[in-house]
Amino acid sequence: MELKDAILQRRSVRSYTDAPISPETIEALVELAVKAPTGSGLQPWGFALLQDKAEIDALSEQIKKKVCENIAAYPEFAQYESWLKNEKYSIFNHAGTVLVIYGDTASPWCVYDCSLVAGNLMLLAEEQGIGTCWIGFAEALFDDPEFKQAHKVPANFKLVATLSMGFRKHETKPCERKAPVFFCK
Repeated sequence: MELKDAILQRRSVRSYTDAPISPETIEALVELAVKAPTGSGLQPWGFALLQDKAEIDALSEQIKKKVCENIAAYPEFAQYESWLKNEKYSIFNHAGTVLVIYGDTASPWCVYDCSLVAGNLMLLAEEQGIGTCWIGFAEALFDDPEFKQAHKVPANFKLVATLSMGFRKHETKPCERKAPVFFCK
């Protein structure tokens, strides 16, 4: 697949098969993804790989509960409150793999650098037929000290991106976007 095709075809995927993605495949994707540009060469990224479906499902329920009980603290999620109250809704789209990308706060550019890694990773996954979806709801839990300690994430790393990953249950159509707006040419 050409890079252009991966860009044109990549969509947020929210419906996955039960086929597992091997840890070796994820590690190979990450090894390529970290070839992203990095401010001052600091390479501030770190990763947590979750592949225990029971843990992923339990984390989804924890996040739903936390956000619903504290919805005023998460105004960006208020529009999704009915989803969060739906017992069938899974924040991670019932994925068997969740990759969490953290940035070392010693780098002032960690969010940018790690976002570039996430973008590379999503395109690389697309190339291999693996769907991804950036999960914003994860911010409600994955930066908590207890979660980070349980997953061996150093305290000086902060959450940048959480990706649900899996093989698509259904084909997706290429996305359409509005024309870019140039403020000056």
